[in-house]
Amino acid sequence: MDEKQKLTNEQLEAELGSRRSKATLAKIVTYGSGAATMLLFGIGLTPVAIICLLIALVGGYQLSKQTEVLKKTLSDNVVSSVLDEVFERVEYDPFGRLSDELVNGAGMVFPFSYERVRGSDHIKAVYKGLNLELSDVELYHVTDSYNEERSEWEESEKKAFQGQWLVCDFGKTLSGEVRLSENTKALRKQHKNDRIEMENPVFNDHIIVIAENAQEAYYVLTPHMMDYILTAAGRSGGEVYMSFLRGGKLHIAVKTGRDFFELGRNSANIDSLRQKFLGELRWFTDIIDTLRVEDTLYKKETSA
Repeated sequence: MDEKQKLTNEQLEAELGSRRSKATLAKIVTYGSGAATMLLFGIGLTPVAIICLLIALVGGYQLSKQTEVLKKTLSDNVVSSVLDEVFERVEYDPFGRLSDELVNGAGMVFPFSYERVRGSDHIKAVYKGLNLELSDVELYHVTDSYNEERSEWEESEKKAFQGQWLVCDFGKTLSGEVRLSENTKALRKQHKNDRIEMENPVFNDHIIVIAENAQEAYYVLTPHMMDYILTAAGRSGGEVYMSFLRGGKLHIAVKTGRDFFELGRNSANIDSLRQKFLGELRWFTDIIDTLRVEDTLYKKETSA
């Protein structure tokens, strides 16, 4: 990491601020020209609309370019050192993501359906001897509709989820398969036959527990663990979904509506960014720390 750090903090802050300003300007040009293009085509000013379309395409290219450079600069100069501080044997790809197989294999209970997965900021690492993966994830619901005027089918997509997704392998068989979701009316109705009522009424008000076996849910969700999950969910900044898989993996998805490791509108102050990124990671590692010592989480070996 030291070899990559070629800029002082002051130079890096100036570079990040400049790239963000250029990306913001490109975004304004792109969306403004795009809106003008549709309006001008609609009123029949085709030549002017074509000019606006070309401007929108150039703006889109610049937006993509500046966003990519900004992400790469953050990755090389800030994110990589933060990851090394928290994890061991880190592999980080700012433009990669969790595989479809991992995401779909979690069997998460969402109040929406999705058919397409995107993402970024893919991390593979070891944390206190446990293998994990983490990335930004976006889930999209895809629909097809027939356009009578064009006589063709058109595809449209709607973003249903944007946030962070952790997969941690505890390396041991868990006591059961248990899934946690936000308490919504639709999910209560959908899972009336496999929804488990826990002995914590506050927990039940906020979270739905889905499991085929109630005893397995009680093993995984001890009173201490339910209290902790409620507290962690309150600090998450979004909706929390969890999936405990018997094979040993825990999936945690947090619908925050934003990406990991983004500069956003915050100050480009490097120390502040480091603390922000560390806090985002510690939210997940704190859950791992709390869970890994829960004896009832793991299936007991039966003696022969």
